[in-house]
Amino acid sequence: LKAFSGQSQGEMAGQSGGGEAGGGGAMSDEELIKDYSTLKVCGSEEVARDSLAVLKSALETGKLSFADKDLPEELLVRMLKAIGKFGTLKGLLPTRTSVLPVNEVNLNGNTILTPLAGMAEPLRSAKSTLARRAQTVQLIVQFIRVSTDAKIVRLEDCGLEGTTHDKDDPIEQEILRLVKKFGATKTAKYAREVWLAKNKFRGDFAKKMIEAAYWERARHPDKDNIPRLFLDLRQNRIQGAERILSELRDSKTAGGPIG
Repeated sequence: LKAFSGQSQGEMAGQSGGGEAGGGGAMSDEELIKDYSTLKVCGSEEVARDSLAVLKSALETGKLSFADKDLPEELLVRMLKAIGKFGTLKGLLPTRTSVLPVNEVNLNGNTILTPLAGMAEPLRSAKSTLARRAQTVQLIVQFIRVSTDAKIVRLEDCGLEGTTHDKDDPIEQEILRLVKKFGATKTAKYAREVWLAKNKFRGDFAKKMIEAAYWERARHPDKDNIPRLFLDLRQNRIQGAERILSELRDSKTAGGPIG
């Protein structure tokens, strides 16, 4: 699935010996599920079958949803990679600029940042630990931005929280990308809705998100049709919300006041 999976298009197609991506005609559901490269990603036919069911529903509805399945982080990653694999084998992602015809991605209620139970400092805050923890979030954000046409992103109650709370915070920096444009200016895509309720983000990050979203859209070339964004940060760990909004309106930002 392009950059999402860390594999090239050729690697994604695998050595399956057929499929639309390889020019051998359409593969049946059973052929897709039993494909060697699919099973290598999924680990079992059951996971492959469940992943294909999610993709087929997404192609019918335009909504890719794992909502409230309470999947462990590792299983969620396997299923998302499988969907990318199926997209390639079915010829839905044949080129670098191809995207799945999906306008909403919903991962509500699934853990995409597993808590570090029992890990003591300084390992908990080591850069290598933070980098490993961020991999799933990076993979999901890349998948949404590169391999779908999603305008609505739902990541509620996913265990998300910042780590170092600075410009090098790998979790916060990835989540920020969801409110920024993707692609060249004339063909850039913008999210219309980003739902992040019931996570553990703090007030300083909420301020960063609002700033990033505002200035990214303020630079849009069509001033009569500036993309709008609905951002939901309810039930996070945000203190002083009124103070934050006041600071944003009173020029206490890097770019000036936010109206």
